[in-house]
Amino acid sequence: MYWPAARPACRSTICSDSNQTRNMMRTTKTFHRWVMLTVLPGAVFFSCKGKKDLLRLAPVHTGSSWGYQIFRNNRPVIYQAEIPAIAGHHPFSSKEEAMRVGRLVMKKLQHGESPAVSPRELDSMGIRPN
Repeated sequence: MYWPAARPACRSTICSDSNQTRNMMRTTKTFHRWVMLTVLPGAVFFSCKGKKDLLRLAPVHTGSSWGYQIFRNNRPVIYQAEIPAIAGHHPFSSKEEAMRVGRLVMKKLQHGESPAVSPRELDSMGIRPN
């Protein structure tokens, strides 16, 4: 048997439930978008901001001469057992000389410059080959 009066009541119940579900889904999507647009960029910004390269300078004793080694985040990036910018094989005569040049190179790396050392810079530090 068919009851026409009961049918519209069912339709309105189904429609109201689906509207409620649609509104809830829309609210959830809006919340997720808000999180994606505000929280995630902030997290990325603050996680990248705190990262800095850790540079460390260490003297290296090579038999009768000295050199230096520079580490970035505990990984060796420069090993210099001889005086740079001078043709030939000229070792540093003392630990202090090697460390002075190493500090200069490390300072250049910290400022984003090339680590190359010029003969003029060596001369201004009083470092000459033996």
